[in-house]
Amino acid sequence: MNYDLIIIGSGPAGYVAAIRAGQTGLKTLVIDKKYIGGMCLNWGCIPTKSLIESAKLYYKIKNAADFGINGIKSDELSFDWKKAVQRTESVVKRLSRGIEFLWKKNGVEFLSAEAKIVSPTQVEAGNQIFETKHIMIATGSRPAHIDEIPEALDLESLLAMESLPNKPLLWGGGAITLELAQFFKMIGLEPVIVSSSEQLVPGLDQYLESYVTKRLKKDKIQVIKRDELTIKDGKIIMGDKALDNDLVINTSLRRAVLPGIWEMPRLDKGYIKVDEYLRTSHPTIYAAGDVNGLSYLAHSASAQGLAVIDHIHGKAEPIELLNSPVNIYSNPEIAQIGITEAIAKEQGLDYAIGEYSLAANGKALTEGSSEGFLRLIYEKKYRQVLGVQIVAENATDMISEAGILMELEGTVYDLAKTIHAHPTVSEIFMELGAQESMN
Repeated sequence: MNYDLIIIGSGPAGYVAAIRAGQTGLKTLVIDKKYIGGMCLNWGCIPTKSLIESAKLYYKIKNAADFGINGIKSDELSFDWKKAVQRTESVVKRLSRGIEFLWKKNGVEFLSAEAKIVSPTQVEAGNQIFETKHIMIATGSRPAHIDEIPEALDLESLLAMESLPNKPLLWGGGAITLELAQFFKMIGLEPVIVSSSEQLVPGLDQYLESYVTKRLKKDKIQVIKRDELTIKDGKIIMGDKALDNDLVINTSLRRAVLPGIWEMPRLDKGYIKVDEYLRTSHPTIYAAGDVNGLSYLAHSASAQGLAVIDHIHGKAEPIELLNSPVNIYSNPEIAQIGITEAIAKEQGLDYAIGEYSLAANGKALTEGSSEGFLRLIYEKKYRQVLGVQIVAENATDMISEAGILMELEGTVYDLAKTIHAHPTVSEIFMELGAQESMN
Protein backbone atom coordinates (compact mmCIF):
# COMPACT_ATOMS: atom_id res chain seq x y z
CA MET A 1 0.00 0.00 0.00
CA ASN A 2 1.26 3.50 -0.83
CA TYR A 3 1.23 6.46 1.57
CA ASP A 4 2.39 10.06 1.60
CA LEU A 5 3.57 9.73 5.20
CA ILE A 6 4.18 6.93 7.67
CA ILE A 7 4.62 7.93 11.31
CA ILE A 8 6.29 5.50 13.71
CA GLY A 9 5.08 6.29 17.22
CA SER A 10 1.81 7.78 18.43
CA GLY A 11 2.91 10.08 21.25
CA PRO A 12 2.52 13.88 21.24
CA ALA A 13 4.74 14.29 18.16
CA GLY A 14 3.17 11.41 16.25
CA TYR A 15 -0.55 11.74 16.88
CA VAL A 16 -0.61 15.54 16.46
CA ALA A 17 1.38 15.32 13.22
CA ALA A 18 -0.98 12.61 11.95
CA ILE A 19 -4.06 14.75 12.55
CA ARG A 20 -2.50 17.74 10.74
CA ALA A 21 -1.30 15.47 7.92
CA GLY A 22 -4.81 14.14 7.44
CA GLN A 23 -6.32 17.63 7.58
CA THR A 24 -3.94 18.79 4.84
CA GLY A 25 -4.61 15.91 2.48
CA LEU A 26 -1.68 13.58 3.15
CA LYS A 27 -2.49 9.88 3.08
CA THR A 28 -1.10 8.88 6.47
CA LEU A 29 -0.42 5.69 8.41
CA VAL A 30 0.55 5.65 12.11
CA ILE A 31 2.30 2.55 13.46
CA ASP A 32 2.81 1.92 17.17
CA LYS A 33 3.44 -1.34 18.99
CA LYS A 34 1.93 -0.04 22.24
CA TYR A 35 -0.91 2.27 23.22
CA ILE A 36 -2.18 5.30 21.32
CA GLY A 37 -0.88 8.49 22.92
CA GLY A 38 2.54 7.22 23.92
CA MET A 39 4.21 7.68 27.29
CA CYS A 40 2.69 11.11 27.87
CA LEU A 41 -0.95 10.10 27.64
CA ASN A 42 -0.75 6.63 29.17
CA TRP A 43 1.82 6.86 32.00
CA GLY A 44 3.31 10.35 32.09
CA CYS A 45 1.76 13.78 31.57
CA ILE A 46 -1.91 12.91 31.98
CA PRO A 47 -1.95 10.18 34.68
CA THR A 48 0.50 12.02 36.93
CA LYS A 49 -1.46 15.28 36.68
CA SER A 50 -4.68 13.43 37.50
CA LEU A 51 -3.04 11.90 40.58
CA ILE A 52 -1.66 15.28 41.62
CA GLU A 53 -5.15 16.81 41.42
CA SER A 54 -6.48 14.02 43.66
CA ALA A 55 -3.67 14.67 46.15
CA LYS A 56 -4.24 18.44 46.14
CA LEU A 57 -7.94 17.95 46.86
CA TYR A 58 -7.12 15.50 49.67
CA TYR A 59 -4.65 17.98 51.13
CA LYS A 60 -7.14 20.88 50.94
CA ILE A 61 -9.91 18.88 52.59
CA LYS A 62 -7.53 17.97 55.43
CA ASN A 63 -6.91 21.68 55.92
CA ALA A 64 -10.51 22.80 55.36
CA ALA A 65 -10.70 24.40 58.82
CA ASP A 66 -8.37 27.14 57.52
CA PHE A 67 -11.22 28.21 55.21
CA GLY A 68 -13.90 28.16 57.93
CA ILE A 69 -15.17 24.64 57.24
CA ASN A 70 -15.58 22.67 60.43
CA GLY A 71 -16.64 19.10 61.18
CA ILE A 72 -14.04 17.34 59.06
CA LYS A 73 -11.87 15.01 61.11
CA SER A 74 -8.59 14.99 59.22
CA ASP A 75 -7.33 11.91 61.04
CA GLU A 76 -10.26 9.93 59.61
CA LEU A 77 -9.51 10.87 56.00
CA SER A 78 -7.58 8.44 53.81
CA PHE A 79 -6.23 8.51 50.28
CA ASP A 80 -7.51 5.64 48.11
CA TRP A 81 -4.67 4.90 45.67
CA LYS A 82 -6.66 2.39 43.62
CA LYS A 83 -9.60 4.75 43.10
CA ALA A 84 -7.25 7.60 42.21
CA VAL A 85 -5.57 5.39 39.59
CA GLN A 86 -8.99 4.32 38.27
CA ARG A 87 -9.84 7.98 37.79
CA THR A 88 -6.65 8.48 35.77
CA GLU A 89 -7.52 5.47 33.63
CA SER A 90 -10.92 6.92 32.76
CA VAL A 91 -9.30 10.22 31.76
CA VAL A 92 -6.72 8.40 29.62
CA LYS A 93 -9.40 6.31 27.88
CA ARG A 94 -11.44 9.39 27.05
CA LEU A 95 -8.45 11.20 25.55
CA SER A 96 -7.34 8.09 23.66
CA ARG A 97 -10.80 7.76 22.12
CA GLY A 98 -10.57 11.43 21.16
CA ILE A 99 -7.36 10.82 19.22
CA GLU A 100 -8.88 7.83 17.43
CA PHE A 101 -11.93 9.92 16.52
CA LEU A 102 -9.79 12.71 15.05
CA TRP A 103 -7.68 10.23 13.11
CA LYS A 104 -10.76 8.58 11.65
CA LYS A 105 -12.35 11.95 10.86
CA ASN A 106 -9.24 13.00 8.91
CA GLY A 107 -8.60 9.69 7.15
CA VAL A 108 -5.56 8.65 9.20
CA GLU A 109 -4.96 4.89 9.42
CA PHE A 110 -3.49 3.12 12.45
CA LEU A 111 -1.65 -0.19 12.75
CA SER A 112 -0.76 -1.74 16.11
CA ALA A 113 2.54 -3.46 15.32
CA GLU A 114 6.30 -3.14 15.61
CA ALA A 115 7.73 -1.18 12.71
CA LYS A 116 11.06 -1.43 10.94
CA ILE A 117 12.28 1.03 8.34
CA VAL A 118 13.74 -1.10 5.55
CA SER A 119 14.58 1.67 3.05
CA PRO A 120 14.17 5.46 2.73
CA THR A 121 10.64 4.88 1.41
CA GLN A 122 9.59 1.54 2.91
CA VAL A 123 8.38 0.41 6.33
CA GLU A 124 7.80 -3.19 7.39
CA ALA A 125 5.11 -3.88 10.00
CA GLY A 126 2.65 -6.68 10.66
CA ASN A 127 4.26 -8.90 7.98
CA GLN A 128 3.62 -6.24 5.34
CA ILE A 129 5.77 -3.78 3.41
CA PHE A 130 4.33 -0.26 3.11
CA GLU A 131 5.54 2.23 0.51
CA THR A 132 5.70 5.90 1.45
CA LYS A 133 7.08 9.24 0.27
CA HIS A 134 8.04 10.37 3.76
CA ILE A 135 8.70 8.76 7.16
CA MET A 136 8.57 10.44 10.55
CA ILE A 137 10.27 8.73 13.50
CA ALA A 138 8.47 9.65 16.74
CA THR A 139 9.46 6.75 18.97
CA GLY A 140 10.07 8.87 22.08
CA SER A 141 12.31 8.08 25.04
CA ARG A 142 12.47 6.05 28.24
CA PRO A 143 14.26 6.52 31.59
CA ALA A 144 17.89 5.46 31.54
CA HIS A 145 18.29 2.02 33.13
CA ILE A 146 19.75 2.01 36.65
CA ASP A 147 22.25 -0.84 36.42
CA GLU A 148 22.83 -1.00 40.19
CA ILE A 149 19.09 -1.22 40.97
CA PRO A 150 17.50 -3.45 38.32
CA GLU A 151 14.27 -3.76 40.35
CA ALA A 152 13.57 0.00 40.14
CA LEU A 153 10.07 0.67 38.81
CA ASP A 154 9.10 2.90 35.91
CA LEU A 155 5.87 4.93 35.87
CA GLU A 156 3.92 2.21 34.08
CA SER A 157 4.82 -0.29 36.82
CA LEU A 158 4.05 2.26 39.55
CA LEU A 159 0.53 2.82 38.21
CA ALA A 160 -0.05 -0.94 38.18
CA MET A 161 0.67 -1.29 41.91
CA GLU A 162 -2.20 -2.30 44.21
CA SER A 163 -0.97 -0.04 47.01
CA LEU A 164 1.85 2.35 47.80
CA PRO A 165 4.71 1.79 50.26
CA ASN A 166 5.33 4.34 52.98
CA LYS A 167 8.87 5.33 51.95
CA PRO A 168 9.28 5.57 48.17
CA LEU A 169 12.65 6.64 46.81
CA LEU A 170 12.76 8.66 43.58
CA TRP A 171 16.00 8.06 41.70
CA GLY A 172 16.76 10.65 39.03
CA GLY A 173 15.81 14.24 38.43
CA GLY A 174 13.68 16.55 36.36
CA ALA A 175 10.14 17.83 36.74
CA ILE A 176 8.56 14.40 37.26
CA THR A 177 10.80 13.74 40.29
CA LEU A 178 9.69 16.93 42.00
CA GLU A 179 6.03 16.34 41.09
CA LEU A 180 5.95 12.78 42.41
CA ALA A 181 7.85 13.68 45.58
CA GLN A 182 5.30 16.35 46.48
CA PHE A 183 2.43 14.05 45.47
CA PHE A 184 3.66 11.37 47.87
CA LYS A 185 4.16 13.95 50.63
CA MET A 186 0.64 15.39 50.22
CA ILE A 187 -0.93 11.97 50.71
CA GLY A 188 1.10 11.29 53.85
CA LEU A 189 4.08 9.26 52.63
CA GLU A 190 7.78 9.92 53.30
CA PRO A 191 9.52 10.24 49.91
CA VAL A 192 13.26 10.61 49.41
CA ILE A 193 14.91 12.01 46.27
CA VAL A 194 18.27 10.84 44.95
CA SER A 195 19.41 13.50 42.49
CA SER A 196 21.58 12.15 39.69
CA SER A 197 22.63 15.56 38.32
CA GLU A 198 23.98 18.85 39.65
CA GLN A 199 20.58 20.47 39.23
CA LEU A 200 17.46 18.66 40.40
CA VAL A 201 15.63 20.07 37.36
CA PRO A 202 18.23 20.56 34.58
CA GLY A 203 17.70 23.71 32.52
CA LEU A 204 15.76 25.54 35.21
CA ASP A 205 16.89 29.07 36.02
CA GLN A 206 19.13 29.01 39.09
CA TYR A 207 16.73 31.33 40.91
CA LEU A 208 13.93 28.80 40.45
CA GLU A 209 16.25 25.94 41.39
CA SER A 210 17.01 27.74 44.66
CA TYR A 211 13.29 28.13 45.27
CA VAL A 212 12.76 24.39 44.66
CA THR A 213 15.48 23.55 47.20
CA LYS A 214 13.84 25.77 49.83
CA ARG A 215 10.38 24.39 49.11
CA LEU A 216 11.53 20.78 49.46
CA LYS A 217 13.10 21.65 52.82
CA LYS A 218 9.81 23.25 53.87
CA ASP A 219 7.97 20.08 52.83
CA LYS A 220 10.55 17.99 54.75
CA ILE A 221 11.45 16.01 51.64
CA GLN A 222 15.03 14.73 51.86
CA VAL A 223 17.24 15.23 48.79
CA ILE A 224 20.46 13.21 48.52
CA LYS A 225 23.14 13.58 45.86
CA ARG A 226 24.01 10.40 43.99
CA ASP A 227 27.71 10.69 44.83
CA GLU A 228 26.86 10.54 48.55
CA LEU A 229 25.64 6.95 48.15
CA THR A 230 27.04 3.50 47.55
CA ILE A 231 25.10 0.43 46.48
CA LYS A 232 25.94 -2.99 47.85
CA ASP A 233 23.93 -6.21 47.50
CA GLY A 234 20.95 -4.22 46.25
CA LYS A 235 20.98 -1.92 49.30
CA ILE A 236 21.42 1.84 49.01
CA ILE A 237 23.91 2.97 51.64
CA MET A 238 24.61 6.49 52.92
CA GLY A 239 27.60 6.69 55.22
CA ASP A 240 27.47 3.47 57.22
CA LYS A 241 23.67 3.02 57.13
CA ALA A 242 21.33 1.56 54.53
CA LEU A 243 18.39 3.74 53.53
CA ASP A 244 15.10 2.23 54.71
CA ASN A 245 13.19 2.93 51.50
CA ASP A 246 10.43 0.48 50.53
CA LEU A 247 10.56 1.06 46.79
CA VAL A 248 12.76 2.69 44.14
CA ILE A 249 11.09 4.57 41.30
CA ASN A 250 13.23 5.32 38.26
CA THR A 251 12.84 8.96 37.26
CA SER A 252 16.29 9.15 35.66
CA LEU A 253 17.12 11.38 32.75
CA ARG A 254 15.72 9.87 29.60
CA ARG A 255 17.28 8.05 26.63
CA ALA A 256 16.00 7.85 23.06
CA VAL A 257 14.02 4.81 21.92
CA LEU A 258 15.59 4.14 18.53
CA PRO A 259 13.57 2.45 15.80
CA GLY A 260 14.43 -0.65 13.85
CA ILE A 261 16.03 0.62 10.65
CA TRP A 262 18.13 -0.75 7.79
CA GLU A 263 20.78 1.95 8.35
CA MET A 264 20.72 4.10 11.47
CA PRO A 265 20.75 7.84 10.75
CA ARG A 266 23.52 9.92 12.25
CA LEU A 267 23.29 10.06 16.04
CA ASP A 268 24.34 12.68 18.57
CA LYS A 269 24.83 11.36 22.14
CA GLY A 270 22.38 8.55 21.45
CA TYR A 271 19.71 10.73 19.85
CA ILE A 272 18.84 10.95 16.16
CA LYS A 273 20.59 14.03 14.79
CA VAL A 274 18.32 16.36 12.80
CA ASP A 275 18.73 19.60 10.87
CA GLU A 276 16.71 22.77 11.44
CA TYR A 277 13.79 21.21 9.54
CA LEU A 278 13.93 17.99 11.61
CA ARG A 279 15.32 15.94 8.71
CA THR A 280 17.69 13.10 9.54
CA SER A 281 20.73 12.17 7.45
CA HIS A 282 18.22 10.31 5.24
CA PRO A 283 16.41 13.18 3.40
CA THR A 284 13.01 11.44 3.28
CA ILE A 285 13.06 10.59 6.99
CA TYR A 286 12.27 13.04 9.79
CA ALA A 287 12.63 12.62 13.56
CA ALA A 288 10.40 14.55 15.98
CA GLY A 289 9.97 14.60 19.74
CA ASP A 290 12.15 13.06 22.45
CA VAL A 291 13.95 10.78 19.99
CA ASN A 292 15.96 13.71 18.58
CA GLY A 293 16.99 15.07 22.00
CA LEU A 294 15.96 18.68 21.32
CA SER A 295 13.42 18.64 24.15
CA TYR A 296 11.63 16.22 26.49
CA LEU A 297 8.45 18.31 26.60
CA ALA A 298 5.20 16.99 25.13
CA HIS A 299 4.16 20.37 23.70
CA SER A 300 7.58 20.79 22.08
CA ALA A 301 7.17 17.35 20.52
CA SER A 302 3.76 18.34 19.14
CA ALA A 303 5.22 21.57 17.73
CA GLN A 304 7.93 19.53 16.02
CA GLY A 305 5.35 17.16 14.56
CA LEU A 306 3.46 20.10 13.06
CA ALA A 307 6.72 21.56 11.72
CA VAL A 308 7.42 18.30 9.87
CA ILE A 309 4.03 18.46 8.14
CA ASP A 310 4.66 22.09 7.17
CA HIS A 311 8.03 21.13 5.68
CA ILE A 312 6.50 18.27 3.69
CA HIS A 313 4.11 20.86 2.22
CA GLY A 314 7.03 23.11 1.25
CA LYS A 315 6.89 25.61 4.10
CA ALA A 316 10.60 25.86 4.89
CA GLU A 317 10.55 27.46 8.34
CA PRO A 318 13.21 26.24 10.81
CA ILE A 319 11.98 24.85 14.13
CA GLU A 320 12.41 27.24 17.08
CA LEU A 321 11.86 25.94 20.61
CA LEU A 322 13.20 28.81 22.72
CA ASN A 323 9.68 30.03 23.48
CA SER A 324 8.43 26.58 24.44
CA PRO A 325 7.40 26.72 28.11
CA VAL A 326 8.85 24.49 30.80
CA ASN A 327 6.05 23.46 33.17
CA ILE A 328 6.38 21.75 36.55
CA TYR A 329 3.13 20.63 38.19
CA SER A 330 4.46 20.98 41.70
CA ASN A 331 2.84 22.65 44.70
CA PRO A 332 2.81 25.53 43.90
CA GLU A 333 3.36 25.15 40.17
CA ILE A 334 6.49 26.40 38.41
CA ALA A 335 6.76 27.62 34.82
CA GLN A 336 9.55 29.12 32.75
CA ILE A 337 9.86 30.37 29.18
CA GLY A 338 12.61 32.04 27.14
CA ILE A 339 16.15 32.62 28.34
CA THR A 340 17.46 32.11 31.86
CA GLU A 341 19.67 34.60 33.67
CA ALA A 342 22.66 32.32 33.04
CA ILE A 343 22.03 32.50 29.28
CA ALA A 344 21.64 36.30 29.43
CA LYS A 345 25.05 36.54 31.12
CA GLU A 346 26.62 34.04 28.72
CA GLN A 347 25.39 36.06 25.71
CA GLY A 348 26.67 39.31 27.20
CA LEU A 349 23.24 40.94 27.14
CA ASP A 350 22.55 44.26 28.83
CA TYR A 351 19.58 43.02 30.81
CA ALA A 352 17.51 43.75 33.88
CA ILE A 353 15.31 41.61 36.11
CA GLY A 354 11.99 42.53 37.68
CA GLU A 355 10.10 40.55 40.32
CA TYR A 356 6.61 40.77 41.81
CA SER A 357 5.41 38.75 44.80
CA LEU A 358 2.06 36.97 44.95
CA ALA A 359 1.84 38.11 48.57
CA ALA A 360 0.57 41.43 47.17
CA ASN A 361 -2.07 39.82 44.92
CA GLY A 362 -5.69 39.87 46.12
CA LYS A 363 -6.88 36.76 44.27
CA ALA A 364 -3.94 34.68 45.49
CA LEU A 365 -4.63 35.76 49.07
CA THR A 366 -8.33 34.84 48.83
CA GLU A 367 -7.38 31.40 47.51
CA GLY A 368 -4.88 30.83 50.29
CA SER A 369 -2.12 30.40 47.71
CA SER A 370 -0.02 33.53 47.97
CA GLU A 371 3.34 31.72 47.90
CA GLY A 372 5.13 32.58 44.67
CA PHE A 373 6.25 35.30 42.31
CA LEU A 374 6.54 36.52 38.73
CA ARG A 375 10.01 37.26 37.40
CA LEU A 376 10.88 38.98 34.10
CA ILE A 377 14.23 39.08 32.30
CA TYR A 378 14.29 41.92 29.76
CA GLU A 379 16.87 43.83 27.77
CA LYS A 380 17.43 47.39 28.97
CA LYS A 381 17.37 49.42 25.73
CA TYR A 382 13.85 48.65 24.46
CA ARG A 383 12.75 46.61 27.51
CA GLN A 384 11.78 43.65 25.36
CA VAL A 385 10.91 40.64 27.51
CA LEU A 386 13.34 37.75 26.92
CA GLY A 387 12.47 35.36 29.73
CA VAL A 388 9.64 34.80 32.19
CA GLN A 389 9.47 32.68 35.35
CA ILE A 390 6.39 32.06 37.47
CA VAL A 391 5.78 30.30 40.77
CA ALA A 392 2.03 30.24 41.47
CA GLU A 393 -0.95 27.95 41.97
CA ASN A 394 -1.74 27.98 38.22
CA ALA A 395 1.64 28.98 36.82
CA THR A 396 1.47 26.34 34.08
CA ASP A 397 -1.64 28.02 32.64
CA MET A 398 -0.41 31.58 33.18
CA ILE A 399 2.85 31.05 31.28
CA SER A 400 1.02 31.04 27.94
CA GLU A 401 0.43 34.80 28.30
CA ALA A 402 4.19 35.20 28.44
CA GLY A 403 4.55 32.96 25.38
CA ILE A 404 2.29 35.19 23.28
CA LEU A 405 4.09 38.30 24.54
CA MET A 406 7.48 36.92 23.56
CA GLU A 407 6.35 35.64 20.15
CA LEU A 408 5.24 39.22 19.42
CA GLU A 409 8.54 40.60 20.80
CA GLY A 410 6.58 42.41 23.50
CA THR A 411 7.98 44.75 26.14
CA VAL A 412 7.31 45.60 29.77
CA TYR A 413 5.39 48.61 28.41
CA ASP A 414 3.01 46.26 26.57
CA LEU A 415 2.35 44.40 29.80
CA ALA A 416 1.72 47.65 31.67
CA LYS A 417 -0.82 48.81 29.04
CA THR A 418 -2.73 45.51 28.89
CA ILE A 419 -5.82 45.74 31.09
CA HIS A 420 -6.18 42.62 33.22
CA ALA A 421 -9.38 41.62 35.02
CA HIS A 422 -9.51 42.15 38.78
CA PRO A 423 -9.19 40.18 40.94
CA THR A 424 -7.04 37.67 39.08
CA VAL A 425 -3.63 36.19 39.73
CA SER A 426 -2.62 37.13 36.17
CA GLU A 427 -2.78 40.81 37.21
CA ILE A 428 0.79 40.34 38.36
CA PHE A 429 1.87 40.65 34.70
CA MET A 430 0.34 44.14 34.47
CA GLU A 431 1.65 45.15 37.90
CA LEU A 432 5.20 44.03 37.16
CA GLY A 433 5.08 45.59 33.69
CA ALA A 434 4.10 48.92 35.25
CA GLN A 435 6.77 48.60 37.94
CA GLU A 436 9.54 47.96 35.41
CA SER A 437 8.28 50.65 32.99
CA MET A 438 9.03 53.26 35.63
CA ASN A 439 12.50 52.00 36.55
